[in-house]
Amino acid sequence: MSARFFVQPEDIAGEIVTIQGSELAHLARVLRLAAGDMVTICDGTGMEYQTVLEEVLPDAARARIQERIISPGEPRTKITLVQGLPKADKMDLIIQKGTEVGVSEFIPVITERTIVQLTAGKAERRVERWQRIAKEAAKQCRRAVVPQVHYPLPWRECIDEYLKSSGGRMGLIPWEEAAGTGVGLREVLSSADGDDAGEAIWLFIGPEGGWSETEVQQAAAAGIAAVSLGPRILRTETAGPIAAALVLYHRGELG
Repeated sequence: MSARFFVQPEDIAGEIVTIQGSELAHLARVLRLAAGDMVTICDGTGMEYQTVLEEVLPDAARARIQERIISPGEPRTKITLVQGLPKADKMDLIIQKGTEVGVSEFIPVITERTIVQLTAGKAERRVERWQRIAKEAAKQCRRAVVPQVHYPLPWRECIDEYLKSSGGRMGLIPWEEAAGTGVGLREVLSSADGDDAGEAIWLFIGPEGGWSETEVQQAAAAGIAAVSLGPRILRTETAGPIAAALVLYHRGELG
């Protein structure tokens, strides 16, 4: 199994791929790869390239493409995980496991019950770290696209972004109060089978204290359906990856 590296599409010219920056450092200094070694290149669009290194220089490495394939590791269903900002380093775990499951992008959201207070500088550093975690996880699980981690948004701005997003998407907000209503995730997904509106899904996961009733009502007004994940209350760092896994399993993209 060859080592995996991410480049920009513009780093591919004809049959030659140029590897620079942090990916070059990992290739040359950590893995100590050299000319003649096989490496897998991903350009962030879903394409994979099987290549052979031709040279490894201090400022760049160059590899020749042997084969081009569409990555089998990218789900057709695009899941946006809107995560109520949790305490401590829980977001690290959410992004790592969410990436492994198949989440396409993450939006941290500041909710009514969010405890964490982030200054602009601290938020920027957190996003940089979360993006690195997503990249490392994408490499480990052999994905061809690194999920994007957005800058934290206030709840109302997040709802506005959802409403502005293009058609062909469904919004689901797991809520513990929905457990007794009989509206389960499976039922909602089944009712949308064959409907183009379900191709992309936004999952809204609350922070440690959960969603307030007002937030759920605001979500409903935006067309986001409250659903139950079952009779057991899941931790915030567990709910997102599990909900994403259930969606992809239902769509036939896991298991």
